[in-house]
Amino acid sequence: MRRSRLKNIILLLCLGLSGLVYAQEASKPKPVKVATPQKGKIEQKTAYTGNLEADAMVEIYANAPGKLVVLKVNEGDSVNKGDVLAETDARELRLALKQAEAALKAAEAQFLTVKATAQIKIEAQAEAAQAALDAAKAQLSQAQALAETQVTSQFEQAKAGVRIAEANLKKALKGARNQEVQQAKAAVSVAKATLENAQANFQRVQKLHEQEAISDQNFDNTKAQLDAAKAQHKSAVEQLSLVEEGAQQEDIIAAEAQLHQAQASLTLARVTVATEDWKTQIALAESQGRQAEANLLSARELVKIRAWEHDIAAAEAQVNQASEQVNLAKKRLADTTITAPINGIVVNRSADLGDYAAAAGSPGSNPILTIVKMDVVKAVFTVSEADLSNVAVGKAVHISAGQQYISGKINFISPIVKPEDRTVRVKAEIPNPTYQLKPGMFVEVNIDLSTAEDALLLPREAILDIQNGVGHVFVAADGRARQQTVKVGLAWGENISILEGLTDTTPVIVSGHRQLVDGTKIVVVK
Repeated sequence: MRRSRLKNIILLLCLGLSGLVYAQEASKPKPVKVATPQKGKIEQKTAYTGNLEADAMVEIYANAPGKLVVLKVNEGDSVNKGDVLAETDARELRLALKQAEAALKAAEAQFLTVKATAQIKIEAQAEAAQAALDAAKAQLSQAQALAETQVTSQFEQAKAGVRIAEANLKKALKGARNQEVQQAKAAVSVAKATLENAQANFQRVQKLHEQEAISDQNFDNTKAQLDAAKAQHKSAVEQLSLVEEGAQQEDIIAAEAQLHQAQASLTLARVTVATEDWKTQIALAESQGRQAEANLLSARELVKIRAWEHDIAAAEAQVNQASEQVNLAKKRLADTTITAPINGIVVNRSADLGDYAAAAGSPGSNPILTIVKMDVVKAVFTVSEADLSNVAVGKAVHISAGQQYISGKINFISPIVKPEDRTVRVKAEIPNPTYQLKPGMFVEVNIDLSTAEDALLLPREAILDIQNGVGHVFVAADGRARQQTVKVGLAWGENISILEGLTDTTPVIVSGHRQLVDGTKIVVVK
């Protein structure tokens, strides 16, 4: 019992001493550091990670497949848009262009001819049709007036032909008459005298010619007269022989054949008269007249509708078509020259001079060259769906890649949110004139969210219990800490802006304030 009392007394003494020590400590001023808010600029930023991509990467194929006959670049070469990179064999295409140009010239010449003559031709056709109609009318009139007479005349001619053929046959059967023999002998005598005279004249002229007293032409004429006299004498002798001998069997046969032929013609003429064939001729003439009238109407209609304009338009269309063929041939020829579509650097060359270059899309085709545009690169990063308000096309970004810090602008925001991670793909265009940034590099992308000019700034650690833009600080007033509610704004790095509750002269406790309560004694230390 006595020991228990002793313990209690000792415990009470200890508690009393502790309270005395605590009271003494609580009454001691707390050392703190103070600072006044400073005016300055503050920017709020957010950072994302991403990678660099080339602004453009183009694989170069042959536009006109063929053997490479020119190849001007190697890997690592810089090229400008429009530079000639390579050429494929163009011999056949040059020939095709010449053929197309020749066809165009021919079409142009034809067009000029048609343009100059089409109207004349069609009008001439109308005039010719009119003339044909006039001729058909005249022929009809003639047929109507003379057809029956002509048929009757042909019948009479056929009868006369039979009588002549009968007389010839009778003559052939009887032989020549005495007076015919005498006539043939007289003809021989005349021909002989003519020959003798020609021979004497020739001998005289021949001597003169040998003496060069007459010209060669006179000599030749005399000789020709002699030859003619000889031929005439020979013919007269042969005719006398035929007359004296009488008709041969073949002459009789020929005379009989002529008689048969004349009899057949007479029979045909009788049929023509019996059938009134002249009516058929008149009907044919009438039909030809109607056809001529139709042709005239057609020709006049062509004139009326100015049909030559259609011919001219067709010829002009041929010119246009030939011109298009020339343009196509020129394009195909131009396609044999492969030029750079962009400024950039050749990063790959997969063909050599003499290789066959295939067109894109053909089986087994490979690009000849690969060019990357490097003067601009793209920083590609993703932004969460919740942070979409932080980005907008045209908004500035700042990237860091290694030791390089370069600004650019957002130029693309994907319209699609990826469902697997609820992010959106964003691209920013970054200038790269020195090619120091390389596609594939890892980068950090910083985006300015907002900026405040001439703001009251305090170290962020001086603000306690910030919720919904409101916190509190301790200010030094008469040796004590006084709690002050403040409204805060932008925060970036170590600083935060004060919107309400303080002035730029308010001494704010910035160190040692976490152990303070309102009214605590303080001592300001440096």
